[in-house]
Amino acid sequence: MSRALDAETAVLLQKGDPLEAYNIISNALIPPIDGLLEIEILGKSHFLERGQHVLQDGRALGISKLSLVQAFVIARQNLNGHLDRTSSLTPDELLATTAVILLFDPEHLTAANSRKRIIQEMITESEGPPSVIEKEKRFVDSLLTSRLHRHTKSPTLWSHRRWLLSLSSSLKMPVDVLADLRAVVFVAGERHPRNYYAWCHARFLVGLKGGVDFPKTIAAVRAWCFQHHTDISGWSFLYFLLETQKNLTGEAERSIFAKVLDLVDSLRLVNESVWVFLRTLAASRLVGDEQYAQFQAVQAAVLETSKNPADRAVLQSALDWCGTYRQHNN
Repeated sequence: MSRALDAETAVLLQKGDPLEAYNIISNALIPPIDGLLEIEILGKSHFLERGQHVLQDGRALGISKLSLVQAFVIARQNLNGHLDRTSSLTPDELLATTAVILLFDPEHLTAANSRKRIIQEMITESEGPPSVIEKEKRFVDSLLTSRLHRHTKSPTLWSHRRWLLSLSSSLKMPVDVLADLRAVVFVAGERHPRNYYAWCHARFLVGLKGGVDFPKTIAAVRAWCFQHHTDISGWSFLYFLLETQKNLTGEAERSIFAKVLDLVDSLRLVNESVWVFLRTLAASRLVGDEQYAQFQAVQAAVLETSKNPADRAVLQSALDWCGTYRQHNN
């Protein structure tokens, strides 16, 4: 959500009840125990009656932009008062306050760090840390996967999630890597294509202790890449998985290579993302001469049907690059 306010919005801010907006929105931001919220900021095209700040249908949450600005003003006052000790917030009040702030501004580092401190205190004082961490993950994941343009690739929010998983690992709590990829990374990758922070987080997930089911994970990522074949970040992560598993036989790599070639051949794909993936894999020692010949044949077939000079340049560059570096690897 843009933080810029036009003149009309600035005038409207003088009306209404900011405290009422804060109370309603902060209560609505508590995620359900069995899933994530789907949050959207409503602009002027969505007419809300006076005093109506939120539209909610199950897990779907529509929040008036004007109301959120009003709520943010109250939340910022609450947090500043708490930090300079002119007032005091309970743990639940602090979490409610910082939730509103992070919805308005996902890069508010003070709010994120305040949540870290209070979560650590709650874990120390509580006998059930898993519930505290899981609740916080549901909140953060709701922001990361909702249709909120700035949130899906917020380095502050992804860093906060990484901190949560590191905390979970230190407490011997299991992390379902594949489930996190599907529910969070894949969705954030769809909301914001070529999402650098989301796919960096995916690499972090793979590095967590506890092991990764590489065959299932590779299959899931391959399926995602096939549905988003212009997203180079997904293809890069797929190649990362193939490298990480250190399969000495190269069976998985050759299988993926063949399936991607079939996709490219059948759809006559010419985008650079998929051809960078293919050329990199084709240049490795894991692809034999027979499959390399298939790569050349598919490249020639797609090149023949392509009329766009830019597309032809991508195809020719892939073959030239692969030819150079395949010689060096052999």
